[in-house]
Amino acid sequence: MTSYAERVSDLPPPLANALREAVRGEDAGELAELVDGVAEHDADVAAYLRDLLERYAFDVIAELFEAPHG
Repeated sequence: MTSYAERVSDLPPPLANALREAVRGEDAGELAELVDGVAEHDADVAAYLRDLLERYAFDVIAELFEAPHG
């Protein structure tokens, strides 16, 4: 089974970079909008991110984007 971190690494770089920046700024509104874009590429990852966002788990979201991939 592929981890969410690995699946996040498959997102288009501009979207992943925007998500990374929004998470660093703890910008829940921007993250919510960006997660809609994630849904176009991976609905399961988008649902997972929405769940984390609802719990304000910015640290967990940040770890997804900082984890080594590959």
